[in-house]
Amino acid sequence: MKAAAVAQPEVRDRILAQAERVFLEYGYSKTTVADIARACGMSPANVYRFFESKAAINEAITAIMLRRQEDLALRIAGERRSASRRLKKLIVEMHRFTCEQYLRESRVHELVTKAMDEQWGVIDAHIGRIRLVYARVIEDGARSGEFAGAGLPDRVACVFNAIMPFCHPQLVAEKFSADHGRQAALMADFLVDALRPRTR
Repeated sequence: MKAAAVAQPEVRDRILAQAERVFLEYGYSKTTVADIARACGMSPANVYRFFESKAAINEAITAIMLRRQEDLALRIAGERRSASRRLKKLIVEMHRFTCEQYLRESRVHELVTKAMDEQWGVIDAHIGRIRLVYARVIEDGARSGEFAGAGLPDRVACVFNAIMPFCHPQLVAEKFSADHGRQAALMADFLVDALRPRTR
């Protein structure tokens, strides 16, 4: 029983790894659970023991992809540099990640867009975690005196609302995919300047 319990996460991870490979090779819409099972060397019934549907598999894969972006954001937030520089880098690098991972890889874009269309909870949870990273950096700046401290929650909300178009795959595809990050960098400069304490 103990060996079986240990093996179950490994089987689940193998299903996800093979599903991601098949999705990226053939596209989400053209892939069936039978295709994923075949790639894993198991029956569709065995896949359904771990995931109730193809959508559930994609939800889990999307969570893994989004975790990669969160890990990047956390690394930037933890760097030993001023809050201003970390915030600028965070905005620019989150935009770059969106362009590279979700747009240039069209099949990855298909997976994430499908998740957004279905309004899966994994997307909302991801947005919440990224928002906390931005809040951490801005709060660091307020403590150091780089940023004004008054009305901090509202300032964090304004910054996050302003950068959303640069991180949303569909909006980036429509408006910013070909500008090589110029608008994202301009927005980063603008927001950092707006957060600074005002001198009379």
